[in-house]
Amino acid sequence: MPLSAEAIQPGKCYATAGKDRYKVLHINRGIVTFVIWTGNQKPGPLRNNTGVKAFAEAVTKEIACPAEG
Repeated sequence: MPLSAEAIQPGKCYATAGKDRYKVLHINRGIVTFVIWTGNQKPGPLRNNTGVKAFAEAVTKEIACPAEG
């Protein structure tokens, strides 16, 4: 089940129904900037942007973020 747009917060991580994971870096004027990783990998260096409503519809739950370092 998708999350609400209000539930999406900077610094938190989210999962899809598949293997993709997302870490939200920041939200500015309704645009979410995030990084993606799959499985047990670390988030990649590329940043992605999308609207907060579209992001919320794509993710299914909040998850623990991977350890930094």
